[in-house]
Amino acid sequence: MRVSGESSESDADGELPRTDTDSKPADVATGSVDSADELIARVRPQAPVGAPLARARVLGAMFGDQSAAGAVGRFRVLERLGAGGMGVVYEAYDPELARGVALKLVNVVAKDREAALAEAKSLARLSHPNVVPIYDVGLERDRVYLVMELVRGQTLRQWPEGRKLREILDVYQQAGRALAAAHDAGLVHRDFKPDNAILGADGRVRVVDFGLACEADDPARATSERRRPAGTPRFMAPEILTGAAVTPAADQYSFCIALADALALAGEPTPRRVAVVLERGRAADPSQRFASMGDLLRALARDPARTWRRLAAVGGLAACVGTLAFFLGQKNFDEAIEPCSDGPVRLETAWWGPARSSALARLATLGSYGRTLRPTLGPLLDDYARQWEREYHVACLDYRRGAESESLADRRMLCLEEGRHGFAEAGKLITSAEAANLAQLPRAVQSMRDPASCSDLASLASDVEPPPPALVPQIKQVRNQIWDARLQVGAGRYDQALAAARTAVGNARALGYQPVLAEALLVEGHARMNLPEYSGAVPSFSEAIQVANGSRARAVAIEAWARRVFVQGTSTHPDGAVAGLDFVESEAKATPSATFALALLYNNLGSVELAKDDRTAARTYFERALTAAQTVVGRGELELVNIRANLGIVADDRVQGDAFIAQAAATLTDRLGADHPDTLAVREQRGFVTIEDLAQAEAYLTPVCRAYELHATLVDAIVRCWTEVGLLRLDLNKRDGAIEAMERAVHAQKEAPEAASYLTLLRGNAGAAARKFAEAVAARPPTLEDQWWDRLLRAYLTLGLGRALRETGDLRGARGALEKTIRDLEPIIRVHPAASYERRLGRARVELAFTLSAMDTSSDERAVVAEAAVAWLRRVGGTSIEITRLVRIP
Repeated sequence: MRVSGESSESDADGELPRTDTDSKPADVATGSVDSADELIARVRPQAPVGAPLARARVLGAMFGDQSAAGAVGRFRVLERLGAGGMGVVYEAYDPELARGVALKLVNVVAKDREAALAEAKSLARLSHPNVVPIYDVGLERDRVYLVMELVRGQTLRQWPEGRKLREILDVYQQAGRALAAAHDAGLVHRDFKPDNAILGADGRVRVVDFGLACEADDPARATSERRRPAGTPRFMAPEILTGAAVTPAADQYSFCIALADALALAGEPTPRRVAVVLERGRAADPSQRFASMGDLLRALARDPARTWRRLAAVGGLAACVGTLAFFLGQKNFDEAIEPCSDGPVRLETAWWGPARSSALARLATLGSYGRTLRPTLGPLLDDYARQWEREYHVACLDYRRGAESESLADRRMLCLEEGRHGFAEAGKLITSAEAANLAQLPRAVQSMRDPASCSDLASLASDVEPPPPALVPQIKQVRNQIWDARLQVGAGRYDQALAAARTAVGNARALGYQPVLAEALLVEGHARMNLPEYSGAVPSFSEAIQVANGSRARAVAIEAWARRVFVQGTSTHPDGAVAGLDFVESEAKATPSATFALALLYNNLGSVELAKDDRTAARTYFERALTAAQTVVGRGELELVNIRANLGIVADDRVQGDAFIAQAAATLTDRLGADHPDTLAVREQRGFVTIEDLAQAEAYLTPVCRAYELHATLVDAIVRCWTEVGLLRLDLNKRDGAIEAMERAVHAQKEAPEAASYLTLLRGNAGAAARKFAEAVAARPPTLEDQWWDRLLRAYLTLGLGRALRETGDLRGARGALEKTIRDLEPIIRVHPAASYERRLGRARVELAFTLSAMDTSSDERAVVAEAAVAWLRRVGGTSIEITRLVRIP
């Protein structure tokens, strides 16, 4: 931190003619206080007990009068802040105006005192927001003193590290304006460097320490009138070193050296247009530099976005243009530069290439799954960058040719800027990722706005009223917050997404611009529907629908309606969820920008019908969803991969269903990686739903289960997968393999009821296993709110109970449990004929056939059950031993 007027003791370049250096950090914001006592109370806690007394003695010695110690004029000296060759700076208090100030005592010999006082007074007349103001100038005991604003902040020496190019240029523009103001007043700073510019807590830069400032020389001044060199050699213009005329061009040289150093600290590649300006500004010959500091600053500011803002202001263009367009000002660029060629540099400022490579390399150090991510994420990011740069180039050329309306150009630019913002935010996620949240990254990366959507002019066209010009900057910030929330939803970080969405909603309400409020409410609901209390999303979606309809944001209204359908249809209000569907569907079909919302609507309606056990209606909606999804690009495209997985579930033809799920798995493997949890879930679904053969299913699911173990947090998936593999191995008479699988399931979750009970049974303790199964069944009593999947899980446990009871010799109890299993599973499988469910049903029939054969039952009864069991075993590749035993049952 730095205080106005102090000199840094860490300046390795040295100063001329200064010799004494001292600095003291400052870490509290500047501001006036209510009383001197309150200001004095801010003594640092680490100061020694005797510090005030010692300070008084030093000040007394300095001023030569103990009675005056601690005062200069009316100002009460509180603390020494820093020193340099031209003087010492103190923190002081002005009792008349009740404010803290910086007080500088200037070191000059007696013969120069009047000249120094005159120069200080001329500096006091220099009034500019970026020059530290001088409140008072005077003499105290033959000493010149200056009273200045007390500024707490950070010097520009270390500040640029890790900053973006645009930030650095903006900050140095402020410093340059301070120098330009001094030049207009006839002064040359002569010692501009990063240490002499402070970025205050209020975000404003102040140039300080005009102790070496002088009036500008006439460039034609005779060489016999040379000035003595003064300043810091590293930043000193050549003409100062040689004693030639000191003109404002000397400050240009120092400024360009400092800015070049700052850009080097940032680590970003310097754009050609900036490099050319800096090269000219630090030319050895002053006559080759810019005509003025103002000209230099205008050359640095020749930025496409800023040029376009000026054009918008003058030409009366559409409201959004001034903020959202950011390359169109290239018409004013140097014609030697290829038009619209700066896209790569613009994207680099969002996330620098070397930093990107370093972040990706770091992932490989975060465990086995981290090593699989780099080859997945690297190409995804490279492809995104290429697409963004291509779309930027095309959009820029279209503007230059006047190929589209200004309103459409605004929306195109907004789209590209949102993609660029998302690229930067994805970079932050990847850079800060830890082993526990690596799985979030691929979906997050693909939640960025697809650059190709920025050229979908039909989708970009809209009846939404543009915002008032005064609100454009704030609306841009809210939209960035909305995209931050969408990125977090894509990453599966729903709590963080909800926090970002709430911020966006609050800010949007304050602005009163309804279209952006509707978007914020939509993403708020989307985050909520992924949290445990997901029914809480309904109010957010309902308000989003109302606000979006009122502001003609039709695509937002339809998407909110589609998401609300899913929440209500699967939880709170299944019967009333689809009220108004005909109108919403017709609106979606008539809205070009609603292609994603329409596909999502059909997919969610299919899910609702499946939850209601209407398989036929579900399949119809999923087929419509697949047709609608064919034209979707950009945000949501990855979400719609689930349509194929859903079609695989409801397909009557199992071969066709398997093909659908395999396609979904292949897409997710390509987009997210083979070991991503979402990819594994669809691969697991294939092994559970469509692969009937026991040996094939066991071979297919085993590597899926092992891949799940790369993600320690996926406990439920690990347990479910290994339990299924254990049962498959048991069906294949691989008892040791079954034990190993159940052990892995129990290792993931000790109290996993089905796996733990089967493990006890496999280890030979049938009685204990039966008790465990019975307890697990009792823990899931039937209720009126039961869904079909609740009945399914109870049937799984009842099957295990029947198997355990049969091994204990309790044939009557076994028969009862097995027959109940069959009764519960058959109606479920008629609507949801998944291979895994059928395996449980087939195993229940096999176990029942063996149970009945050991009991005093009729041969006809035994025969019916045995025939069904044999038919299942032959279809799925059961063991010949079991088939032979069943065939021999009398």
